[in-house]
Amino acid sequence: MILKDFERFLYHIPTAVGTEESAIKPYWEEAENRLKTELLGESLYAHIENLNTGDIVVIAETVVSLWAYQLAIPFADLIQTPTGFGIVNNQNLVPASKDRVDRLIEQTKFRLSISRDALIRIVFNDDELRGLWSEFELFEQFTSIVYITGSDLSRFSNTKVIFGTLDSSRTNILQLQDELSKYISPEYITTLFMKFRNAGMHEYDKKVFLQMQIIIGLMLQKLEVYPMIEKLVNYMVENIEQFPDFETSQAYKLKIGSKYENRLSDRTFFFGG
Repeated sequence: MILKDFERFLYHIPTAVGTEESAIKPYWEEAENRLKTELLGESLYAHIENLNTGDIVVIAETVVSLWAYQLAIPFADLIQTPTGFGIVNNQNLVPASKDRVDRLIEQTKFRLSISRDALIRIVFNDDELRGLWSEFELFEQFTSIVYITGSDLSRFSNTKVIFGTLDSSRTNILQLQDELSKYISPEYITTLFMKFRNAGMHEYDKKVFLQMQIIIGLMLQKLEVYPMIEKLVNYMVENIEQFPDFETSQAYKLKIGSKYENRLSDRTFFFGG
């Protein structure tokens, strides 16, 4: 396990002081399993599990602790009785209000989202860690959209993001990327994401990637984007030697065809200029 002992859990979750380890243990084990099967994969999880120190260990511990706590909070004061569920009653403590518990849950989700993002960033920016992550069957899914973290989505789309928001938005983002590919070609999009997940983008690719993040963020907000798309396509045309996959695509041929006229029936619609 990445979280080696209960004291480390209490270090990351100060409000859990006073909780019995046995009450947290099932959620702790579930959090470890979900971290392995839903985010890191076997190889990367095992690598971090075998480390003793380092930022990656601390952040992974934080993710496990917060994930376990999030799972545990709704059941923290419930016990099963022969006649149904009861609430633990301690005369020395005043029960917290529902509003305060809800705020604790929301804050835990927010901290979990930030910690998960930090973990992904450390992994993605390290060649060895990214290589181990690439062995995970879901790696390509995580690296096939313009926002690799929830913080990215929040920054470009001006939305509040908590744990799970990026995952629930993934299908919509992929659809918007598909719309954008009509202008800069599916061929180039495929190559761009291959470079992205292998840290192989050159400066021209990085500029296109950034513009994609901005444009899709605006599209998520239902704002006007066509002038920005036109500017992006023109930038690629002006630097066509840097975009060979775009140069050989049907999208580029339609763009530079002097006699081409847009038709509503066409998959690709181009602006002037």
